Amino acid sequence: MTDTATCCPRCAHTVIEHLFTSPVPGVWDVLQCGRCLYCWRTGEPDRRTRRDAYPDSFKLTADDIDNAPEVPVVPPLAVPAVRSVEAVGAVEAAQPVLRSMPAQRASETVPPV
Repeated sequence: MTDTATCCPRCAHTVIEHLFTSPVPGVWDVLQCGRCLYCWRTGEPDRRTRRDAYPDSFKLTADDIDNAPEVPVVPPLAVPAVRSVEAVGAVEAAQPVLRSMPAQRASETVPPV
């Protein structure tokens, strides 16, 4: 870790967890604050990695975090609607047409680079 990772840029907490390292050694690390969970790469600009350069309007204090409203729970996914008889019939009716179409290889559908 670099010496810029001594505290969280957003909340100034000193417990920083190392999450990931660049596949190219020494290029960047991904760090995460133990209090506000802010994540950043060490290779990003100072305004994202250093507390003194972080925008004041986005800085948090321990009180801000402790008194923040609770984040609402994400509702469960909706159950998919049952297909109507008409929709199933339309798909079944299209099958002979789809089968009669010539197959395309991936090389024919994706333009060459």
